[in-house]
Amino acid sequence: MTSTSESQPRSANAVRRAAVVTHGKRETIGPALARLEKIARDAGVDLLMPGEEVEKHGVGEPEPDLESADIAVVLGGDGTMLRALQRFLGTDVPVIGVNFGRVGFFASIDQDELESGLARVFAGDYRVVELTTVDAETKGMRVSAINDVVTLSGVRGRMVELG
Repeated sequence: MTSTSESQPRSANAVRRAAVVTHGKRETIGPALARLEKIARDAGVDLLMPGEEVEKHGVGEPEPDLESADIAVVLGGDGTMLRALQRFLGTDVPVIGVNFGRVGFFASIDQDELESGLARVFAGDYRVVELTTVDAETKGMRVSAINDVVTLSGVRGRMVELG
């Protein structure tokens, strides 16, 4: 295992650039994205949209350099959070989620608190919590996982030998 679960000191710097990652369904997140755009505009924050988000929502211009963001904002559930955490793993970009799913285990902000929560974050009022990761290696390929690693045999009914 790598990383720790310790909290880092509260950020003193206001956010100026925020990457955006959203749930797969445009109709679910479209209104929330409009709310995020207004909060960002009011706070003077530039939103960085990856190409797939621009395609999905038809807004903004694709930003190839997401690692230049001060923070990544996720609008979705735990699956979307895991996708974003994997995307930004190994970078210095912290990831914060606004829960639009059922459980919201990884999200810090409830959808009803999107405006007030993100206004605080954009003002620099947040802590970074480093999550524990798991590294797995198979056939010379090494991967890092955030939540879990699933190992299956290539042959149905055959045991998997770990070692």
